[in-house]
Amino acid sequence: MADRIQVVGIGAGGHAKILAEILAFGGGHELVGFTDADPARWGGALMGYPILGGDDELAGLRAKGVRAAFIGVGAVSGAGTRLRACLYEKAAGQGFEMLTLVHPKAVVAPSARIGPGSVVMGGAVLSTDVRVGANVTVYAGAVVEHDTILEDHVHLSPGARLAGTVTVGEGAFIGIGASIIQGVSVGRWATVGAGAAVLHNVPDGATMVGVPARIVSGGVPGPAE
Repeated sequence: MADRIQVVGIGAGGHAKILAEILAFGGGHELVGFTDADPARWGGALMGYPILGGDDELAGLRAKGVRAAFIGVGAVSGAGTRLRACLYEKAAGQGFEMLTLVHPKAVVAPSARIGPGSVVMGGAVLSTDVRVGANVTVYAGAVVEHDTILEDHVHLSPGARLAGTVTVGEGAFIGIGASIIQGVSVGRWATVGAGAAVLHNVPDGATMVGVPARIVSGGVPGPAE
């Protein structure tokens, strides 16, 4: 249909497949294909959509009227959140509208706010007065309780549990099944390992693992607020 907004996915891996399906639920958009950094994928297809080339194709796609984009690159560590941040800033700087995608089976409180380019997957819960920044990923089964703040480029892995009034700083990575008690702050670009139980603040750039979580790289945590 002529009035549908054309969209390009940036990255053509497993994360991109999930976002393509969420996009299809909403209607009103036409996915024209994907770009990807791996030349071996160029000319192939993902879920029936063409892989158009590398990210240097983005400027030409925008000039041809492709209006919107999503970041189809996932994260399995803090390095992944940095890459996602770079790709987001590049696409936004080229004038793409960065799509916010919410799965219809996600539970999002009316008072929650979600920034541009962010994704909330099926079975995730965003409770009252949650604030989600730009380019945030909230994976399936994650629970984010009241008054929690997720700053830009944060990644919440499947099954992560955040109690009320938690703050997760820019670019932080929260591993699968991790739990963070109320009032704790996770620093910018920090990493919380899979299954960790975080009872104290996490410094910027630190990595914490275990039950209870302890620092394995980075600074010394302060007490929970």
